[in-house]
Amino acid sequence: MILHKFDVVNHPVRMRIFQTLYGGPYSINQLSRLLPDVPRPSLYRHIHKMLDAGIIKVAATRHINGIEERFFTPVFGQIKLAEIRDEEGKRKMAEHVSMYGWVVAQDLARYLLERDNPSFDDILAHDFTFYATDEEFHHIRNTIYQLLQEAEQQPRTDGRTLRRVFVLGYPLATLPHETLDGNDGRAE
Repeated sequence: MILHKFDVVNHPVRMRIFQTLYGGPYSINQLSRLLPDVPRPSLYRHIHKMLDAGIIKVAATRHINGIEERFFTPVFGQIKLAEIRDEEGKRKMAEHVSMYGWVVAQDLARYLLERDNPSFDDILAHDFTFYATDEEFHHIRNTIYQLLQEAEQQPRTDGRTLRRVFVLGYPLATLPHETLDGNDGRAE
């Protein structure tokens, strides 16, 4: 089932809808204002596909002039990395990370380009590389997760802006360690 959900969400428009709903819940009318480049018929089609797959859900409804308006929200916690064991699952997860990262980067680009005077103090963009044992890395990851999970619990209030922090951490491909004298540490 998880691979089917990857198939549904690993689409540029559906990924944008999913990520836009983080700020919601939103109706189709609201989504069409937030995603003006996506035609309304496409929004309906993508929303229904995502609903059928269980990737989003109806968070609320209201009736206006006898017509039901539905408000959608994402369903989190669907991807369990421990369940991705085979090559197909790893490939789909890699596609997912690529698509997700691309949409986040495009969202930041829109923030920069569509604001008359974007605040660079409101942007967290830095690429850290460092050496760490597995234990040290897990400590760093868990500390970051704890801080961000606490931040996620903050209620919406005046003065608070909905923000995104997208974090990836993984081992980099490297060459064997070389010393400054050019010796890679192997016996000759």
